[in-house]
Amino acid sequence: MTIYYPQKRLKYKLLYGIVSVIIGTIAFIIDSAAIFIYPWLILGFLEIGTWYYENKYHYLQINNNILTKNSLFPKSIDLTKLSAIRKYKNSFILESEDQNIKIHKGLIASHSLNQLNKLLNEIPLKPQQI
Repeated sequence: MTIYYPQKRLKYKLLYGIVSVIIGTIAFIIDSAAIFIYPWLILGFLEIGTWYYENKYHYLQINNNILTKNSLFPKSIDLTKLSAIRKYKNSFILESEDQNIKIHKGLIASHSLNQLNKLLNEIPLKPQQI
């Protein structure tokens, strides 16, 4: 199962990246100062790279009861070993004996959020050991 980013977020990331590269390119063409050109180009290409990564790998992957939060350093948690699921207004915190993962609801598309809620409600929790 894949939990997607909202399409609006992805579109704005791509648009911001393209506009930044265009501004940097125009500054290069009119021989502006290098301190003005390179930050715009670098930020634009980083934003386009972030858009590409988020569009390809999405926010969460759930395979074989392993939830993986995709980022620069991906985090994974085994759903069968969960001891607590804390639901807050803007996030979920999944806790097991040895690790925690925070999932931000604002970064999830609405149809994917419904799927995630349904999945989290079906998970049996293991009691915490003291």
